[in-house]
Amino acid sequence: MTTEGDYLELANDAQIRFNEQLAIIVKKDQELRQIKKELISCYGYVRILDNIYLQQEEQEPTITIMLEVLREFLSQFAEAQFIN
Repeated sequence: MTTEGDYLELANDAQIRFNEQLAIIVKKDQELRQIKKELISCYGYVRILDNIYLQQEEQEPTITIMLEVLREFLSQFAEAQFIN
């Protein structure tokens, strides 16, 4: 026969496990937010670099392609994370 004390113990155990999982989720959410901020910053820097580079008279085709690919990759990431 289960007593009231047993139910209380089970409820306390469940609360402890819930709090542990919640702490993990909060930590992961903070890490994800930081990664998103860093990637958005990278996107901004690539856009600035791309604009400055395109204003130069002489451009190396390889660098132009690399900037375009990187900008497009970061653009797609930003759209997937923040627009959709």
